[in-house]
Amino acid sequence: MNSKIIGSFLILGPLLLVIPWLTLGVDVSDMSPSEHIAAILEKSGQSETSSILNLFGAIFFFTGLYYLSKSLKSDDGISNSLATLGGLLVILCLPMFASLVGTELIAISEAKKHGNEVGATILAASTGLQMCGFLMIIGIFLLGASLTLQKKWKGIVGALFMIATILSFIDIVSDGATGEAVSIIGWMGFFLMTLITGILTLVPSLKK
Repeated sequence: MNSKIIGSFLILGPLLLVIPWLTLGVDVSDMSPSEHIAAILEKSGQSETSSILNLFGAIFFFTGLYYLSKSLKSDDGISNSLATLGGLLVILCLPMFASLVGTELIAISEAKKHGNEVGATILAASTGLQMCGFLMIIGIFLLGASLTLQKKWKGIVGALFMIATILSFIDIVSDGATGEAVSIIGWMGFFLMTLITGILTLVPSLKK
């Protein structure tokens, strides 16, 4: 896959994940499955639109990062290994994320037909798929380490990827106890860095 396509994917992915989440997404954090289904049913059209856009965003995001990892070839065996493993973990997230989004869409549909309890049961059964977040963080951290070792874009982009993913990991394991600032910088940080990487990949004069 050529650099223009990879760059375009890395730009479209974060935009289609973050913008719908900010503008159309329903906040269901810390909700039980019953509360979750009630919240998204209240704004079902909005939730379904956000989920569909998120799905396309995930396809671009994870595929772009995977092909970026494949493009990171160098004489450094450690860097190559980190890029390969990171790329595999990232692309593994795609079917998991697609299943998670699909589960929410199915839950909305079934809840409309058979009641909220059915929808809540479907959502409860999908909680294991949320491990996708851990795999994504580890995969992107490894890609960041590979970028840093190769000193691609002077190693700055890779270092920022690593910092953002570390903060995201801390946010997950602390269950938000570290504060909103850590959560925002961590999660929004690596989406922003992915967007910037896409722009850098598209601009020939900035590829080094």
